[in-house]
Amino acid sequence: MAHPHLNHIIVPYSSRLLSELQPGQTLLVQGNILQEAKRFEINLLSECFEAGEWEKEERHSNPFKKGETFDIRIRVHEERFELLANQHHLADFKHRHAFTKIDHMQITGDITLSNVHWGGRYFEIPFQSTFHGHALKNGQRVFVYSIAKGDFSVNFVGANGDFLFHLNPRFGEKQIIRGSQKNGTWGEEEREGKFPLKKGEAVDIAIHNEPFSIQVFINGSHYCSFAHRVEDPNNEYKFLRVEGDIELTGVEVSH
Repeated sequence: MAHPHLNHIIVPYSSRLLSELQPGQTLLVQGNILQEAKRFEINLLSECFEAGEWEKEERHSNPFKKGETFDIRIRVHEERFELLANQHHLADFKHRHAFTKIDHMQITGDITLSNVHWGGRYFEIPFQSTFHGHALKNGQRVFVYSIAKGDFSVNFVGANGDFLFHLNPRFGEKQIIRGSQKNGTWGEEEREGKFPLKKGEAVDIAIHNEPFSIQVFINGSHYCSFAHRVEDPNNEYKFLRVEGDIELTGVEVSH
């Protein structure tokens, strides 16, 4: 399902899902908790509600704080929902009813919303896909949603198989390596920058193809710039390839 990104959304918010839920899909909700907040809710309708009475609740410690931003992800699996709060695993919730019957979502409470998004699926690793139009164009952005398990890489690949842009977080070294190949030979590595990742946490990577450089954002914050090492950055990045110890939850390319 490709439910669109929604920005600056009015609360309470309600929406019909565009199609039946599938295992591997994720609901991403981001926003800010009001300073005077008492509670907020995210409901997937046909939730555990029978004959007007709530079924037994499951309770977990609250990781959210008044006045701060929040990031909630609900991923659908065959037997359960996987819940992540601010990039950390919070809980698993076993299905009590068929998740395929869910057709609405509702968000209410003392918050503002900046992003609501349904999408993703299960991905095989390594993952490789051709860019639409046979190349990543200037002005386009690549979004990689994932859970990092260990070292991995996100790559823009050329027609001859060279990794023309290589982004490689290495947990043992606590560095994110950037580099490229030319005719199979690696060029100089770039390693500057702090290491913002932790194993088992959600990681969002956005890569912007700009006229003179690639801009990398990690979890919404600018991380680095990488000057193009190709002659024609409007036509030479042919494929996206993700490999390593990573669980992909979503991949999108803006057009």
